[in-house]
Amino acid sequence: EVAVGKYILTITATRGHMYDLVTDRGYHGVLVNGSFVPVYTTIKICRKCGTQTTENVCPKCGTSEFLEDAIERVNALRMMALQTDMAIIGTDPDTEGEKIAWDTFLTISPYIPTIARAEFHEVTKQAILKALEEVREINENRVNAQIVRRVEDRWIGFELSQKLWAVFNNRALSAGRVQTPVLGWIIDRYRESKKSIKVFVRVTADGFSISFETPFRSEKEAEEYVKDGKVRVVKIEEKVEYIQPKPPFTTDTLIRDAGNVLGFSAKKVMDLAQDLFESGLITYHRTDSTHVSSTGISLAKEFVTNKYGEEYFRGRKWGEEGAHECIRPTRPLDTETLIRYIRDGEITVEGLKKDHFRLYDLIFKRFMESQMKEAEVKVGKYLVTLEALRKEVEQLDELLFPGWMIMEKISDPVLKEGTFEISDVRSYKAPTVPLYTQSDVVALMKERGIGRPSTYATIVQKLLDRKYVIEVRRKLIPTKRGVDVYTYLSSKFASLVSEERTRILEKLMDLIEEGKADYQEVLGELYREIISTRGII
Repeated sequence: EVAVGKYILTITATRGHMYDLVTDRGYHGVLVNGSFVPVYTTIKICRKCGTQTTENVCPKCGTSEFLEDAIERVNALRMMALQTDMAIIGTDPDTEGEKIAWDTFLTISPYIPTIARAEFHEVTKQAILKALEEVREINENRVNAQIVRRVEDRWIGFELSQKLWAVFNNRALSAGRVQTPVLGWIIDRYRESKKSIKVFVRVTADGFSISFETPFRSEKEAEEYVKDGKVRVVKIEEKVEYIQPKPPFTTDTLIRDAGNVLGFSAKKVMDLAQDLFESGLITYHRTDSTHVSSTGISLAKEFVTNKYGEEYFRGRKWGEEGAHECIRPTRPLDTETLIRYIRDGEITVEGLKKDHFRLYDLIFKRFMESQMKEAEVKVGKYLVTLEALRKEVEQLDELLFPGWMIMEKISDPVLKEGTFEISDVRSYKAPTVPLYTQSDVVALMKERGIGRPSTYATIVQKLLDRKYVIEVRRKLIPTKRGVDVYTYLSSKFASLVSEERTRILEKLMDLIEEGKADYQEVLGELYREIISTRGII
């Protein structure tokens, strides 16, 4: 309990979703009789193996003894509702959060006279107090959009998974509207990569190393060709450039950079970001928006002017204002200062480890750089030759005004004009078309309009869990199982799992959320399409 302004609050948690579709009624949990009525029941979590289900027996390990039923939370919320005058529901600010809010509303509405929805994008005192003053009704369009997403996931997933079980005699297989085209991208990229393998030679001369693509078929030929040669470096162009900072992180760019820089998987990034959000250190981390609020700009101004001076600050709003904001820190505290404050007890945060702070550091720097002046640099373009091998290379020769780059570690220039003896030669084979990483796949989902910030990491993880894809040195490689499953699904059910069909469904769900499409009509169209495939094997 806590006193806040005009309220005395008793705060409790739903612990996420409390309800999900049943499996034993209607068409995969939806009653069909002129309209579509999804049937929900409480979620059960198996404490033995971690499986989530709505059945009374764990479908994975067969136990009924170790099921934790959300009905206990439902009953507790109802008891609390009887003792209060008003409920304020403050779930996540997206469609999943809106559905949890709606379910909570229906759970307690017979027991309490007044229920409102509060929405905040950062767990800070200022944001929460503001949200409590601006409570609203639950947005049923958002709820309907989530229902459609869940129903179509269930329908397509159940129907196609059952076909996979029959064809491959393996109940561990599954299919999904988004995961299938994503699997196709990984397979196509793997095939392209195998065809693109070339022989490269890497030479070291006068303190710098450089690789050349060669026309040779073997590493030995490449080494013999260059071993007595000399590296010649000629500057062919020099120019002054103004380099702008990148916008603040969105979900996909955070996953991409955390993967490339820190080596984190998509799931790990989202798990760490969830902890940082719940600890009140960053804004909501499931977002497509780069918009920076006035609060964010003020926070950046305080840090940048105090640390570097006013001449380094340049506030930017970036994207248009909407339902969400970019991912940014909630305090003007760099990582070193934050760790010190936590250690000294000035900020109370529990459970954070080294990787949390590494991710926070990435978010903090990217945001602060986005609010700083551009860098003025002198760039040189060099032609590097070795026998008949040629390569053009650009490097930063001089930092005229660092701007946002003052927060980065800038390497000294390595190339200089001249002719240099080779001190070391190494040859290797490598593809010119690299395999995808998890972060590459997430970037493609954003670019091609399938998936959502809340599902990016989950989709990639499902492909790994089902062993459709394996990860070797952070590169994604399709397995024989993955190729066989994709070939079957794409040849038989392209209308349900194609990239274009998936993109259309995503747009329809956006229209439902905006109140521009009827969710019953969208479900009707999808139902008829799925039913038409039922005889196909």
